[in-house]
Amino acid sequence: MKFSNTVFTDRNKSQIRKYRRYHNKMRKIENEKPIDERIKTRFEVDHKKGLNTEQVAKRVEEGNTNYTHRGSTKTYANILLSNLFTFFNILCFAVAGALIYIGFAFPEDGGGAFTDLFFMVIILSNITIGIYTEIKAKLIIEKLSVVASSKVKTIRNGEETMIMIDDVVLDDIVVLSNGQQIPADSVIMDGVVEVNEALLTGESVPIQKKKGDTILAGSFIVSGTCYARACMVGPDNYISQLVKGASKYVRPRSELLKTLKLVIKVIACIIVPLSIIMLITQMGLADRGILIGGVAEAVRGTAGAIIGMIPAGMFLLTSVALAVGVINLKRTNTLVQELYCIEMLARVDTLCLDKTGTITDGTMNVCEVIELKNPSTYSIREIMSSMLWALDDNNQTSIALGNYFDRNGVIKATQILPFSSSRKLSAVTFEKEGTFIIGAPEFILKDGFERIHEKISKLASQGYRVLVLAHADASIKNDRLPAKVKPVAIITIQDNVRAEAPATIQWFKDNGVDVRVISGDNPVTVSEVAKRAGINNAEKYISLDGLSDNEVRASVKEYTVFGRVTPEQKFIIIKELKNHGRTVAMTGDGVNDILALREADCSIAMATGSEAARNVSHLVLLDSNFASMPKVVSEGRRVVNNVQKSSSLFLFKTMFSMMLAVFVIFAGISYIFTPVNLNMMEFFIIGIPSTALALQLNNQKIQGRFIFNILKASFAGAFVVAMYIILLHIFNVNGMLDVNDTVFTTMCIFIVTGVGFMMLYKLCKPLNAYRSVLLLLMLTLIVLWTVYLGGMTGIVSLSDMNILLLITMIGLSYPIISFLNEVLSRIKLDITEDIDIKA
Repeated sequence: MKFSNTVFTDRNKSQIRKYRRYHNKMRKIENEKPIDERIKTRFEVDHKKGLNTEQVAKRVEEGNTNYTHRGSTKTYANILLSNLFTFFNILCFAVAGALIYIGFAFPEDGGGAFTDLFFMVIILSNITIGIYTEIKAKLIIEKLSVVASSKVKTIRNGEETMIMIDDVVLDDIVVLSNGQQIPADSVIMDGVVEVNEALLTGESVPIQKKKGDTILAGSFIVSGTCYARACMVGPDNYISQLVKGASKYVRPRSELLKTLKLVIKVIACIIVPLSIIMLITQMGLADRGILIGGVAEAVRGTAGAIIGMIPAGMFLLTSVALAVGVINLKRTNTLVQELYCIEMLARVDTLCLDKTGTITDGTMNVCEVIELKNPSTYSIREIMSSMLWALDDNNQTSIALGNYFDRNGVIKATQILPFSSSRKLSAVTFEKEGTFIIGAPEFILKDGFERIHEKISKLASQGYRVLVLAHADASIKNDRLPAKVKPVAIITIQDNVRAEAPATIQWFKDNGVDVRVISGDNPVTVSEVAKRAGINNAEKYISLDGLSDNEVRASVKEYTVFGRVTPEQKFIIIKELKNHGRTVAMTGDGVNDILALREADCSIAMATGSEAARNVSHLVLLDSNFASMPKVVSEGRRVVNNVQKSSSLFLFKTMFSMMLAVFVIFAGISYIFTPVNLNMMEFFIIGIPSTALALQLNNQKIQGRFIFNILKASFAGAFVVAMYIILLHIFNVNGMLDVNDTVFTTMCIFIVTGVGFMMLYKLCKPLNAYRSVLLLLMLTLIVLWTVYLGGMTGIVSLSDMNILLLITMIGLSYPIISFLNEVLSRIKLDITEDIDIKA
């Protein structure tokens, strides 16, 4: 067996050592006894016949198939456990246990503890909804994944057969060509290909592989076609061993996820010590006889404080909102491979498009063939037909050329140089006819390009993609073209712009998204296509051919259209945009887009594109319809904007409960609420409204930082509630209010619910029919709850003066909340400006 000499950089030494060791292992498998006990026999296989039915059945029986559990979605057990055993759920279960104990241990004083358990209805409802929604989203993702799953061509029983990658078995003969990801570690039996092993080694330079060379799963074919025998399958593949022990589910960089985790960690750090101190002080009051209900009242009061501080369902509601996004996107034939990428695309301010397959539909037609000077006795049609036959490429350009010139081996080929995105050309040496080259004019005609530059520029400016057919007398040697290349003919090809592209691009422009085009084609041609699609500043184009990395970085600010871009330069452009603070989405469908897709904040692949591009992307458009992207952005905006509003309601309760807990500890009094007292607010200010707001349509552009937005919206309302209750306590102690504990608690319940409703009203603005109905329904339910279930939740009748006082305080809460929000917005702005100045 032969192995290619690959040059690697120092930064990958550890990974390269693994790579070398694995190649040695492959040598043992091919040249010595099998090292895997499961492999009883190795079949001698003719690459033109492949395995027969009996041999395939034997491999399946042995378990030597290519199936590997990928863990792209949670298991049912993980969904169940992750929804049940969160920190806050465990805390709620502990509180419920304490209340149950008090109810049995102190039946006279603690009988009300059983009533306080009603909060568990909300907790269990949240858990049930979360589990159901996640399972539904999982089923949709897995169903769509099967639709999007890649197939591979195999030779079995002497016939070509398309099978799922998981169904490849040991010793199967697979047929691989340009754009395909290698399904299993294999050895080439026939053919020559160029392989990009960037996903394994970090090195993106294509490596030529010939008969006898090893090609590894996870790499992808850049050019050429080959027959290869699978030598390692499933978990035995090199890439499977490489990722063994690594996390199976890696989410994109999500501000939403990061912020919610930070908020929950901070709350957890506060709630535990505060609850312990609260319990100690309340028990102290019980021991001194200050609490009439004794220990039972102390536990119920502490339970009320803890349940109030827990933002139950906040994280869960985010997961539900994202899962509903997955469900909704199913209608647009969009496969979401990473849940949080819905949010990332919604935050995108720069969209980088690959021309072919995105703006255009990927199909091409040969428009004109202009013969210049043919040194051969064969016609242009015979030369092109023979080249296409020898190269056997299946990219869109080759298909268009094949449709026009046909494919026939009229002239015998002796050497071939397959097409690659870095070379921008392919070549064939024919017996007694020299070498013919087809590709980008400026890449082929290094010296004589100026002679036909004017003609090519004119054709490119009309939107045509221009190829040149050239000839050299010498042969291809060591994958190098001969010198003294002369043009033979000019071939023009035209891309078909997608019918929906202009409207889709206009939508992004209207929504403040900067659109750039990155392509390997002639920049003049790309610019013309971009103009036809309606992209702003499409006339600002540049060719990156021959530019250094620093020159590429410098061009990012100035230009909109980038032509003659190599895969590495695409990566540099995306990275540089991110370095400038942009949130970048990248669309692509080819192997030359892989590096850029992996670097982008959100990557979108077309289902009709290469398998490798689909495998590394966050989103796959199953119908390859570019027009689906605005719907994905809208879903992301719905999630982020609505979760922002819903989270504000949860934190509103958490913040005022913490403020009251601190006040109660320092004032040395019993806690105002038991868990049952907050049920009305839990249902009609937080529970139902937060769910309704999370699921509503919301296509507003995301503004500001998520953390500042939720803190600003929740703090103002929480501060007003705490301030009002403390004032009521002071008035009552000084005789200005003079009410008993039951009436005081009732007034506090209405303060919490009333101020919460004002906060809800502010979050619902601007009002529409949906939000107006929501507010009216919640107000109606609050009134009905008060009238019919008020007694069960600690509500008693109030005097007219007390009712008037509450109406006044609640009415004033709205302007106070608005004023505080304005002040907080200015503070946030000052902080942001300071950060920008320091940066």
